[in-house]
Amino acid sequence: MMKQSAIAAAAAFSLLGPALAQAAPLGVAHGLDHQDRVLVHADGMTADDAFMTLGALTVKGRLMRDSELGHDDYRPELADGPMREIGETWLGLLDTVHGKLVDEGRMRAQAGRDDEADPAAYADAAYLYHMHHSGGRFEHLGLYDEITHNPAPLMSALADHLVNERYADGEVAAANESDTDALAFGLDALHGPAYAWVRQDKPGGEDDMGQLELQTLAGWLGHSREDMVEIARAMADTADAAWDDDAGMFVRDQGAEWSVDQVGALLRGLKGVYETLYLFGDADDQARAETLADRTASITRAIVSEDGPIRDWGLPERIAFEDGEARAASDHVDVAAQWRFVHQVTGGFSLLREREGTAKLLSERAPELEGELGAAIDRLLEGALEYQLGSAIVPTRLAYEDGSVTDPTVTTRSVAAFMMAVANGYRTGEAFDRPGSWGDDEALAERSRALYDAFLDHGELLTEQLTLRD
Repeated sequence: MMKQSAIAAAAAFSLLGPALAQAAPLGVAHGLDHQDRVLVHADGMTADDAFMTLGALTVKGRLMRDSELGHDDYRPELADGPMREIGETWLGLLDTVHGKLVDEGRMRAQAGRDDEADPAAYADAAYLYHMHHSGGRFEHLGLYDEITHNPAPLMSALADHLVNERYADGEVAAANESDTDALAFGLDALHGPAYAWVRQDKPGGEDDMGQLELQTLAGWLGHSREDMVEIARAMADTADAAWDDDAGMFVRDQGAEWSVDQVGALLRGLKGVYETLYLFGDADDQARAETLADRTASITRAIVSEDGPIRDWGLPERIAFEDGEARAASDHVDVAAQWRFVHQVTGGFSLLREREGTAKLLSERAPELEGELGAAIDRLLEGALEYQLGSAIVPTRLAYEDGSVTDPTVTTRSVAAFMMAVANGYRTGEAFDRPGSWGDDEALAERSRALYDAFLDHGELLTEQLTLRD
């Protein structure tokens, strides 16, 4: 594969950061203790917490525009100064995270230590592109250039490292020579570079990624589009070898049992693979893409079906697949993992994001899936208002049997995951909508206001306590 310094290429084009009006973030806390005191790792922030926080700040800033949180019928003041503050916080934290956790694309698991982060953290970091492409929402606040250009060096370095150092033979290696199965999160991490090539090619990217020639983008990412097609073929081979018709799931070392956030990562990662094969491959690749899309749809349907593992209060931490159906394989709900799943299937280049210039395989081959997924997410979000927000902030764990809180601890991961799930998933179904659609539907307005309020409560906790400053 072509190996070129993505850092040098990106740095040549990036702009200087803004003069921030606030004290720049120094890091990210792990959560709160039982007395609501901030908990910080002795050696500094973890990559997991840091990139989840950047993701949550991304969706908070994006949602503060005047058609959603900043709408005249909700809180119009949010679309101005408060939205700018979130953009500035994101930029400041991006710079801190880059300096303390990443060295030429290699991500440390924790600041102050040299262990490499797991593929799950690389998958979280891949989501940087969602803010990178959101500069237009911040243009009226004077942050368009910084939000568009400042992430480029980090995104390029991570893509270069993933493809050229962590990936080989259809797999992304787990961290530190661990034998942990990294297929799902490795796929999810690589969906970011895959989307870069899709956006460069599709009409919706004409004003940003489409301005880059193929060779220029290859220089930034450290690999060519042809390289990405070869990677997609090899990853498809790995997935094909693991598919079990009887289970209706990919079977690896853990059998047909997966953690719920692994499944979400798998689904979004497969999206990157089949889009790459369908758009840039040959006729055989397109046929394989259709098979992968069909399997993606069947796995999703098994989870979100009415007789599947979803309960009003959440998803089980682990899910087992048998005879094409999914069932609970855990007696508790991991709140962060549940909301990560919702974010993974709705956020960024996710299952339902089928715009002009993409393969549109799910809308053509499984048109009912969007409605089924939307109904399931509605159920989870309505359940959160009833079962997870008794203390205003989501807890760490609930009993799967009855939804009772078994661990009320507040963690940065659960707070951030909830925010990303709400922002990306709340309009997938019909129970919630933005203010411009409330009209005279008082029940819709009440539900949506309650969800917006909860989202902002979590956002305030994240920025005022869990994001560390001087």
